[in-house]
Amino acid sequence: MQGIQEKKNRTAYRCLIIIIDANIRKQLTEYLNDACVPIFYQAHGVGTVRSDILNLLGLGDPQKSITICFTPRARIRMLLAELNQALKLHKKGTGIAVSIPVSGMQGWLFKLLTSVPDNTVIEESEKEGKHMSETITHSMIVVTVNQGYSDDVMNTARSIGATGGTIVKGLRQIPSETANHFGISVQEEQEILLIVVAREKSTEVMSAIAKAHGISTPAHGVVFSLPVDGIIGL
Repeated sequence: MQGIQEKKNRTAYRCLIIIIDANIRKQLTEYLNDACVPIFYQAHGVGTVRSDILNLLGLGDPQKSITICFTPRARIRMLLAELNQALKLHKKGTGIAVSIPVSGMQGWLFKLLTSVPDNTVIEESEKEGKHMSETITHSMIVVTVNQGYSDDVMNTARSIGATGGTIVKGLRQIPSETANHFGISVQEEQEILLIVVAREKSTEVMSAIAKAHGISTPAHGVVFSLPVDGIIGL
């Protein structure tokens, strides 16, 4: 059985999450292939700003494409710069790309990533802790709520300073004993919100969401955050 590869004595890796207008997904796919990114996952989402407002402001398509891939930390700065140039993420409303530290991965994925030759990859695991503490400037807040509550959650987040987010449709499955304890359904259609905010705002935003839309409310919300150590498009 393949185990989980921890970062100890390994090259530091990042999860790169790219959220863009759906109409430029093909360009992103071509770029990732040209950049020799060995594997990536794509899904559909919806922006949280109404389409009529987007059209009025010229801020792009509410339909979003969400791409997740993995890359050595040593490549992140270069990839973000190239993505910005290829997709023009610096233009407001086009999209956003963030990098998130990875603490472990399945063995086959590690082997796949290390099978791609890259002269920029260096052994950096000993420097990782210091690097993270110095470079984490934003957080990606992830919120799961019952369908129909994402607008309420986004309004709460905006009241604290968040500028926008992306909604992904999903399904929550939970053991029956846990569901009975919290009084929620075993299987429930969910909306997953991805909201990127400045690090110093993340706790305040999360607290407000948990208070207004937490597990004990009709939204049955769950909220957590991930550190972001590289970002373009915000």
